[in-house]
Amino acid sequence: MYAFPMLVAYKVLHDYNVDQKSGAFLAPFNQLHNEARVFSPKDTTIVTPNSDTPYSMVQLDLRAEPMVFCLPEVDKARYYSVQLTDMFTNNFGYMGSRTTGNGAGCYMVAGPEWTGETPKGIKSVFTSETDFTFSIFRTQLFNPDDMPNVEKVQAGYKVQPLSAFLGQPAPEASPEIDWPELTPTALGADFPKYLNFLLQFAPQSALPESEQKLLANFARIGIKAGEPFDSTKLSADQQTALGDAIKSATAKIGAAADSIGVAVNGWQVGAAAGSRDFFNGNYALRAAGAKVGIYGNDAEEASYPFARNDVNGVPLDGSRHDYTLTFPAGALPPVNAFWSITMYDGDTQLLIDNPINRYLINAPMLKDLKTNADGSLTLYIQHESPGKDRESNWLPAPAGPIFMVMRLYYPRTEAPSVLPVGQGTWQPPGVIPVRNDRAQNVTRFGDKSLETVVRTDDRYGHDSFFQGPRGWPYWNMLEYPKPIQNPNLWPDTQSTYFLSRFALPAGSTLTLRGAFPRARYFKYALYKSARGTFVSTGEDLAGKAIVPDPGSTNPFVVGNNRLTEPRDYTIRIVAQDPPKDANDRQPNTLYAGTDGGELQMVMRIYLSDQGSDGAGWGPWASGTSKRGLPTLEGTLADGTLLEGEAAASAFGRPTKGGTAQPFTAKQWEALVTAKGNDPALDPATAPARKEVRWEKYWSIPYSILGAFKTPEEQAKIPFAGATDAGGDTETQYMIVHLSRQFGPVFVTRGKLPTFPDTYAGATGQGLAVMPEAQTQYFSIVSCEAAPSGQIVDGLIDMQIPVDKDGNYTIVYSRAEDRPANATEENGVAWIEWSPRGEGIRGPGNRTDFGMLMMRIMAPSADWAESPANVTKPGDEEKIMGAYYPKGEYTTKEAFEALGAAP
Repeated sequence: MYAFPMLVAYKVLHDYNVDQKSGAFLAPFNQLHNEARVFSPKDTTIVTPNSDTPYSMVQLDLRAEPMVFCLPEVDKARYYSVQLTDMFTNNFGYMGSRTTGNGAGCYMVAGPEWTGETPKGIKSVFTSETDFTFSIFRTQLFNPDDMPNVEKVQAGYKVQPLSAFLGQPAPEASPEIDWPELTPTALGADFPKYLNFLLQFAPQSALPESEQKLLANFARIGIKAGEPFDSTKLSADQQTALGDAIKSATAKIGAAADSIGVAVNGWQVGAAAGSRDFFNGNYALRAAGAKVGIYGNDAEEASYPFARNDVNGVPLDGSRHDYTLTFPAGALPPVNAFWSITMYDGDTQLLIDNPINRYLINAPMLKDLKTNADGSLTLYIQHESPGKDRESNWLPAPAGPIFMVMRLYYPRTEAPSVLPVGQGTWQPPGVIPVRNDRAQNVTRFGDKSLETVVRTDDRYGHDSFFQGPRGWPYWNMLEYPKPIQNPNLWPDTQSTYFLSRFALPAGSTLTLRGAFPRARYFKYALYKSARGTFVSTGEDLAGKAIVPDPGSTNPFVVGNNRLTEPRDYTIRIVAQDPPKDANDRQPNTLYAGTDGGELQMVMRIYLSDQGSDGAGWGPWASGTSKRGLPTLEGTLADGTLLEGEAAASAFGRPTKGGTAQPFTAKQWEALVTAKGNDPALDPATAPARKEVRWEKYWSIPYSILGAFKTPEEQAKIPFAGATDAGGDTETQYMIVHLSRQFGPVFVTRGKLPTFPDTYAGATGQGLAVMPEAQTQYFSIVSCEAAPSGQIVDGLIDMQIPVDKDGNYTIVYSRAEDRPANATEENGVAWIEWSPRGEGIRGPGNRTDFGMLMMRIMAPSADWAESPANVTKPGDEEKIMGAYYPKGEYTTKEAFEALGAAP
């Protein structure tokens, strides 16, 4: 770890100043080299090169005498800096805009053994601990046309020996050095040889006592300045230990590089470059700085947030995702000089070739960038062009792992501040995925990440009134979910539920004051326990029907701004019977009835906007949320007012365990083998039939129990009535029972209704305006049998590819049966068939069982083919027309034979 930065720096020295055939040679020692260009993908010597300030560089040999830097007067609007680094990669001095200003002046850089007086005409002296010093000049470039002006500034930089500055004879030249060739083993088994060579140029007398002791310890195994290193003098055990130690140190350097600073919205914000005092003996951090980007500036000169992950913690990958990065209006990086965001290949940390030769976006480009209507600035980070209209804001990405560095030059210390680094009041916005090309069997675009699930669980629910969050991600992804979080009756993958069981005393009112979530769908509904399940009372309030508070906006109303603030609402639950005339109903009111008894309320939130937590009330990446579950206010019949926990305690009847299934495993097995079943059914496959037909779900008695009966017997079961199984009264459910014994692959096709694609929007943080659509939400889930009630996979509307006419093809199979052409690239969605089949524990479990359920939520009254218009069983295909899903069994081989457009 001690040697690593010195070895990386030696590669720079050898390529730039020794090996004239390296392809990167710049100039001999003590000769300033100006680069009148910015770095490009052809530059491979330094990782994460800066491409927005043309460099001037000089490698100083201070053995014979000091060197003098004379700097010209530079226009105050132009940032420039001169960074001094020693062979350890410690920064030991600065000249330029921040430290010495933009005025002219001369400064001296001296070696570790120089003891002379400060000469006349020298403003200050910088002393290096090593004989060789690398100095980097950075001169701000405003735009490509500004290069001639940068060249004029560079022409004014002058570096000369002290003797030349004083007009005196030069001292005797230092001895020539036999520079060793750099081999691939320099950072491995042969590192001691190179370290011994380099240490002779770092006199121990110039080092602090702590480091002198360290070097004395190194000497015990032959690591000594200027001496050859012979590994054969080590014992076999020592040689083995040294090899193991190299591997261990390499791993520790990598770990240190990955954990620099603190994580903020997916960015690592910290510092890994600075002076000896900054590192304070932390050699792992110093090595990590050399690995991530050697010759980084002090945080006060420039801060470098870097990102390998998106806002969800998923590794950035241009071959799988398109991304956006949005700075809110007035929230650009707070710097005294300028900022930039540079794109690198995630594997090499070098610049990448791209069709527009753009390697960064920076502050001088602002006048050419397009801002959003609200004044925010969105950058499009992706491999392919986002289109001509967005290309001005395009930061091209590699077709693979991405590494991005944000450079904040001369960062501000006053609020909003970057400093102290990692603790400032300004935070970089997260990189948001807006299009997902990842293969299936990996989280699909829009699915909740573990981080989002954990954040939502930490923030909301678990109290005496609101229980949850409940939903498939919480039950399956949390390490210790509570029983109430088990969504055990075929939930959707994108739902977040909060359950409340309560009772209202006669004459009382419960008031809930909340904020509309940033989500696709939102609803309150009341249920009563009946027939072994929860049955709707008919009392519900969909998000679009809730009247907002004065001055607030309801984002669920078509045409309204979905992202605006404020977005508050107030609803009441009253202990009264609903008015007989619907026109007499009070707005935002749910009627609990005067007959008492316990009720269950379900708050539904589906598909929170990208960047939001699972409930849509706050950003998932932030540690806090300004919004949350509604506040409670209870009023008793005598006028007594109860607030908060007092109201929750008075009205709440929290569920101690989970919610029960409508069938036990024994009841289900008895149903499968019942003597009264349709003789055409085989117990091995029932209630699936070879001739497949999607049907609208009516109730458990009709659609589940009735599926085992003959069509004549099923027709005798009442199908109309209140929604049961805790279902949503606004949602139309379609189901089909299946068995792999009829075919291992099931294909269903139909026309996808139009839906409001709210998740990402233009800026990647949600659609701005709620549009009209045939349905508010569409999904399909892969189900196990009722005693399990679990799903194993799900697709939502925006995850389903369609052809030019809006038609979809969905393949349902086990992973091993998935056809090779059942991919998004082939226009096909794939959903997994549960490998557990019914999902029932015990020998009676039928692993070939399958069931699919579609949700068509809140369909528009204007949509003629809506399943809501199906008023009796059997009319589904006639009413729904092209939107009716048709299915058939097939095999992997038969589907693959359909080719690239199946």
